[in-house]
Amino acid sequence: MMKQLLFFTLIGTLFSCGGPKAFYDYDEQMNFEQCKSFSFYTDLNTGLNELDEQRFVTSLSQALIAEGYQQTEDSDFKINFYAEFFEQRSNNTIGIGLGGGGGAVGGGVSGGIPIGGTQQFISVTIEFANTVNNELFWQAVVESKLDKQLTPIEREEAFLEIAKKALENFPPKR
Repeated sequence: MMKQLLFFTLIGTLFSCGGPKAFYDYDEQMNFEQCKSFSFYTDLNTGLNELDEQRFVTSLSQALIAEGYQQTEDSDFKINFYAEFFEQRSNNTIGIGLGGGGGAVGGGVSGGIPIGGTQQFISVTIEFANTVNNELFWQAVVESKLDKQLTPIEREEAFLEIAKKALENFPPKR
């Protein structure tokens, strides 16, 4: 009995500590074999401060280069990205109940008390557009917890994790 309780507690803990979540969309007519090199749009309006913008450009570049793509001025596709920050209340609560009964009469009262405050999240949308006609052909939206109090190194690591999560489905597996 105790082993089962420990097992289910461990499994629940592992699944509740999820990392970034990603959502994808792409043009089914696109020939992704043509995509060998990339560059970034020069007029990015990312919603990030200048330091974080550079951190994310570096992270996304590193992740693409690790996948075999080249960063060039005369590229096959251009990259745009933008970020939004949002807060979400913690879903953790403590339940309190009170009940009583006697004879044929019963009653009860219960309630939940929220624990923990709000959590900080970032949603990053990454778009790849064909350089020839400037048409969007692939998009990823990644949502991740991002504490505002992270050190610069921790922010770099978080952005690299987001970039890698986004590229898990590039090119798409059809």
